[in-house]
Amino acid sequence: MPKSPNPKGAAPRAVLYVSPRTAKLMIVQPAPFAVQRVNAGTVPGETDDPVAALRALLEVQPLPVREVGLLFGREMFSLRTLELPSREPKEIASMLELQLGKLTPYPRSEIVSSWSVIGSFRDGYTTLLLAVARKALLESVLQFLKGKGIAPLWAGVSSEGLEAWAASRLKVPLTEGQLLAIIDVDFFSTDCAIISPEGRLLFTQSISIGHDQLQGSEPALLRLMAELIRLPRILVHEGVKGTISRGVVTGVVVDGERIVEQLANQWGAELQVVDPLEAAPVEVRERAKLTRTSYTALVGLLAANRAPRIDLMPAEARVSQALQVRSRHLARLATTVATIFGLAALLFVERLLLLGHYRGQLEQRLTALGDAPQQVLKEQATMTEIRDWLRPSRSPLEIFRGIAAAASPDVSLTQVNLTAGKPVVIRGRTNTMATAFTFSERLKKEAAFASIEVRPVLRQRGASVLGVEFEMVCELSAS
Repeated sequence: MPKSPNPKGAAPRAVLYVSPRTAKLMIVQPAPFAVQRVNAGTVPGETDDPVAALRALLEVQPLPVREVGLLFGREMFSLRTLELPSREPKEIASMLELQLGKLTPYPRSEIVSSWSVIGSFRDGYTTLLLAVARKALLESVLQFLKGKGIAPLWAGVSSEGLEAWAASRLKVPLTEGQLLAIIDVDFFSTDCAIISPEGRLLFTQSISIGHDQLQGSEPALLRLMAELIRLPRILVHEGVKGTISRGVVTGVVVDGERIVEQLANQWGAELQVVDPLEAAPVEVRERAKLTRTSYTALVGLLAANRAPRIDLMPAEARVSQALQVRSRHLARLATTVATIFGLAALLFVERLLLLGHYRGQLEQRLTALGDAPQQVLKEQATMTEIRDWLRPSRSPLEIFRGIAAAASPDVSLTQVNLTAGKPVVIRGRTNTMATAFTFSERLKKEAAFASIEVRPVLRQRGASVLGVEFEMVCELSAS
């Protein structure tokens, strides 16, 4: 495969061209645009198998990517230009549903269709391009690709690829009434596309004469030129307004100068032969010559960097593809969640094992120590108690001396509670709480007391003692 620039973040894109007798593959680098690989598979004789050429191509050259675009060859669909008396999309869709039964001999359930608006050339009318294909042919291709693990992103028509290629080649714009004719010579057929001045596809025609018949056959060349000479009259018959003023002959052209000369004389137009792969690497062009097929439509659609406006992908296939994508996303999400839970469980088990290990070590150390820790704690408590008795913060004598100094005749003390390490609680009785507060103020002036909290004591019901009872909680000061 030829090498080309591959900037970071730009993934190659691929397009498959499918028809019963020809299948083509092109892989490009989108930014900057560069053709990386081309290949083709052909079936010599007539065949009813729509995937015969595609099978031959993929057996020789497997796809390196899983997501591709599909372009169906002109033999697999019909393309017609219609003018409908409406400008509303819903009305146009309804009219097309009615027209489809008249345009094809197949039941509505056996065909798929798609359309794109060309423009409005009369007031209240819309001109559009309608593509119709048999559902069985398309589904056989989609099922074959599904079996190969290939997911088509869209299913376009080759004629729209020629339109996209013309847009990139049309350097000098056409004026009103002028038309551009593209003649694309392929291996088994020749496609003609008529492009409007706005760059939109107006009409297509497929001629069953291609490079295989033209090579070394004068009668085949004469028949091809006769069909091409008739093209302006066919356009008049189909109601396509305008005159062919410019033409491009492309693809695998045989005796291109002669074709250009004859058509220029008959049409009165300017024609030229253009190689669609002229900007590709030499290795790609050589490979394309060996396949003897045209890659014009593929180059045009890939260079346009957009999905085709006409998409023949059946609705069932699109729903199935969306479900498959969603199922893959759900599977990835489930795998991620399972991995997270697995890691969390592994971490939890690891923590449990570590905690068990540390617990075992601690138990071993405690067993080795025996009763020594409890004995040490008892001895510490005993020493603390002895220290408190030997060196109290304030001796009981100092406390009682301070109480006696602050006492007055109108205050009767009923209880003095001394507990080691706790505040002194004094209970008594007096005429009013004001006298109790005065008593507390005198106690605060004594050196033994740091702070005093005074609160009344509620009497029991039925008590006949006069005056009020109080309780003082006295914090002792350091000695």
